[in-house]
Amino acid sequence: MKVKLGIDCLLAGNQLKSKRIGLLTNSSGVNGDLRINVDLLLSNRFNIVKLFGPEHGISGAAADGVSVDNAVDPKYGIPIYSLFGDVIRPTEEMLSGIDSFVYDIQDVGLRFYTYLYSLVYSMEECAKRGIEVVVLDRPNPLSCKVVGPTIKKRLDSIVGGYGLALRYGMTVGEVAKYFNKLFDIGADLIVIPMENYDKDMYYDETGHLWSTPSPNIPSLEHAILYSGFCLFEGTNLSMGRGTVHPFKYIGAPWIDSSSLYKEMKKHDHPGVAFRERSFIPGAFKLHDQSCNGLEFYVADRNTIKPLELALDIIATLIRLWPEKFDWDVHYHGTSIPLNKMWDGRYHFDLIMGEERYREELLKGATSAELSRLWEGEQREFESLIEEFRIY
Repeated sequence: MKVKLGIDCLLAGNQLKSKRIGLLTNSSGVNGDLRINVDLLLSNRFNIVKLFGPEHGISGAAADGVSVDNAVDPKYGIPIYSLFGDVIRPTEEMLSGIDSFVYDIQDVGLRFYTYLYSLVYSMEECAKRGIEVVVLDRPNPLSCKVVGPTIKKRLDSIVGGYGLALRYGMTVGEVAKYFNKLFDIGADLIVIPMENYDKDMYYDETGHLWSTPSPNIPSLEHAILYSGFCLFEGTNLSMGRGTVHPFKYIGAPWIDSSSLYKEMKKHDHPGVAFRERSFIPGAFKLHDQSCNGLEFYVADRNTIKPLELALDIIATLIRLWPEKFDWDVHYHGTSIPLNKMWDGRYHFDLIMGEERYREELLKGATSAELSRLWEGEQREFESLIEEFRIY
C-alpha cells in the first residue's frame, strides 16, 4: 500500500487554513502525485505569506555550499527568504506576520545533510516568538536504521550537531520531536504524520518515485553510498561531485586505479561491487582534472556498510600514498562564510563527529577496529530515540 505523505494528510483536512503560513521547502516538496506543495496549498486556500529555502535554494538547483539570495516567487509574488548564506536562521523580520512555520522537505536520514539544521534553527527562532512549527512528515529513505557514531558537542556545525548518530534512523517528524525535547527548544511543535508507513521501509518500498532532494543525490543508490562516502569530502579526493555519479566515484590524479582495486579486493566487504574508473569532475574539488579511482555499486543494501567501506578506502590510501593523501580543513568550493564555523577543525572530524577516527586512521586502524569504537554509543542512541518514534 502506498504511503500517504504528510502533505497529503494535511490537504485532506482543514488544519492551518486559518493561519498565515511561512513554508520552508524546496523542489522535493511534492505530494504523492508529484505536484509541488506551494501550488497545492495555495489552490486549496491555504494562506502562504512567506517562503523559505534551505541549501540549494527553494528550487533545489543551486550548487553545494553556494550562498543563495533572497528572491520573490515569480508565479505568486510571495517573498522567498534564503536560510543558506550570510543568514542561516530566520530573523525577526522574516518571521513577522507568520502564525505557522511549516517545514516540508525530503531528507536523506544522515546527520551531515544541512536541511536538518535549517529545521532546528527555525524551530529555535520560532520558539522565541511563540510561532507554531508544523512538520509535514516524509519517509526516511534509508529506513529508520541507526548506524555510526554520535557527534560530540565541540564539533557542532551546520554539517552535524545536536548529538545525532551519523545515520540517525528517524523520519524528519521524529527528529523534530527529538530536537524539541532533548534540547529544551520549547517550540509549539505539530507533526503531521504519514499513513501506511513502516520504519523498516527503504524509499522505493513506499510506492513513491524518487524526488531528488539535492543536486548530488539523484537516486536511492547514491543516497546509500553517501552515508559513508561523504567522508571523502574531508579529504583531498574527489567523491564524484561534478560528474553524473556523485558518491559512486572516488579518485584523484595521483591514485593508481589498479593498485587501489587490488588492495580493496583483499577486504571482505559485503553488499558492494566496484570497478576501476577514471573520471573528470566538471565542478567542485579537482574540477577539470583527470582522476583515477573506483566506481561503486550497491549490490545488496541490507548488507552493505558504506561507512566501514569508506574508512577502509581511506586507510588504504594513507598506506599506499602517504605523501599524497591529505585531509581538508574545510569544505572546498563553498562561497559562503561557513568556513568561519570550522575554526581550523578538520572537515573529516565534523562529518565523523569525533577527532579520534582520523587519528586512529593515521595509526593504521581498520574499519573493523574503528566500528567497535561506536558500538556502545550507537546502541545508546537507538534506546534514546525510542520515545520519539511515531511509526
